[in-house]
Amino acid sequence: MSQAKHSINLAIAGCLLGTISTFSAVLRDNGISSFQQSFSRTFFALLFILVIFFIRKINFLIPRKEIPYYTILGMIMAAVGFFENSAVALGTPVAVVVLFLYTQPAWTALLGKILFQEQLTWVRRTAVITAFCGIILISEVWSVSSFNFAGGAIALAAGILLSVEFIMIKSLSLKPRHFLVSIFWFYVFRSLFTVGFGFLSRAVTHDTLITGFSFSVSVETGILLVLFALIPMVVGMGIFYRSVKYVPIVHAGVIMMMEAISGVIYGYLVLGEAINTFTIFGGVLILLASALTILEKRSD
Repeated sequence: MSQAKHSINLAIAGCLLGTISTFSAVLRDNGISSFQQSFSRTFFALLFILVIFFIRKINFLIPRKEIPYYTILGMIMAAVGFFENSAVALGTPVAVVVLFLYTQPAWTALLGKILFQEQLTWVRRTAVITAFCGIILISEVWSVSSFNFAGGAIALAAGILLSVEFIMIKSLSLKPRHFLVSIFWFYVFRSLFTVGFGFLSRAVTHDTLITGFSFSVSVETGILLVLFALIPMVVGMGIFYRSVKYVPIVHAGVIMMMEAISGVIYGYLVLGEAINTFTIFGGVLILLASALTILEKRSD
């Protein structure tokens, strides 16, 4: 498969991961907290993967020396969600949180150059800048009337950690191991750290829509939680893991901004959220940035 096809697969992965915000909004309206959502989607994803291991007879054991790497990756994945929720809980406007979270392509480009010796060609620099301009338009950050510096710093940290997450997953993908084995193990540690961060979040806020947990859910809500695990966490992450190996990480960082565009579209279709001119132009810029990376000839 050519690099362009793997890049398109990354765009598909971004669209699947973009369902997270819509699932989250629907579940929130059904009284499911951010903590319960984060833990449940990882837990059910692990169950799905275990079933595949059983059916396909896949050995999912890993060398003990690799456990620290998976532990750190799982911690970072859990921290991204924790920092994002904490920034909102501290009163940071959602537009600011979105903007800082999606500084990810810039950090990914920088780390890709340092760790993978990837070249920052003019096409890649243009793509990163164009994608970021798109997020500025989508978030409409200029309409924010107040700013919380602590929350802003936490949101920016989430963007940096999201970049580190992509870098670490790409490094894992280069190893000759079944992709589901790697995904399984970093989800194991993600779930453990999600529990830890869940308790820690209670020191930040007592909002039950952030820290609450209930075993009493309706059948419809239970089905949503299962789909929340299957679509983005198993299928989306699986496609991302298998394709990021063949694509420069700078490209991947930009293309995964499709998550933001698809999230807006799903919000419009499912939740009836408004889409204005700024949203449309922002989406076009991100699509243009993704197209630039997909069409660029490999220079690494």
